[in-house]
Amino acid sequence: YLLLNGADVNILNVGGASVLTSSCFLADSPLEAIRLLLSWGAEHIESGKQMTKERKLSFCHETSSRGHVKIANLMLSELGGRRCEIISAPKTRDDLVGKTCMAEEYIEISDQYKVRMEFTNEVLLLGTDHLKRRDRTPQ
Repeated sequence: YLLLNGADVNILNVGGASVLTSSCFLADSPLEAIRLLLSWGAEHIESGKQMTKERKLSFCHETSSRGHVKIANLMLSELGGRRCEIISAPKTRDDLVGKTCMAEEYIEISDQYKVRMEFTNEVLLLGTDHLKRRDRTPQ
């Protein structure tokens, strides 16, 4: 409700950490809450600054060691958990261009994402060259 009405998904706590960063340290960090934050464009921010790639990698290892392996794996990839637009069609699927999906999982061996189409829930494998990050924004 708050995000739909314009709340800042990257609001910082008193220590300068974003909601996404803080949520990863909660004992009961729910994967769906992390996915929701990522789909709205949440970023990892510590001490008021966006994390570097090196720090993000270290942060993901810390998150994994705390038992949140799925969350760590989701955050390690560029588009993991993000809302994306399909910008080019794989083979005979021109109907997909311009449609939005959620990048649910990165498949490293094939360099593709398992995506779930919004509204139809169809699951596809798409390469990064077919996807563009498109965060949710309040209407």
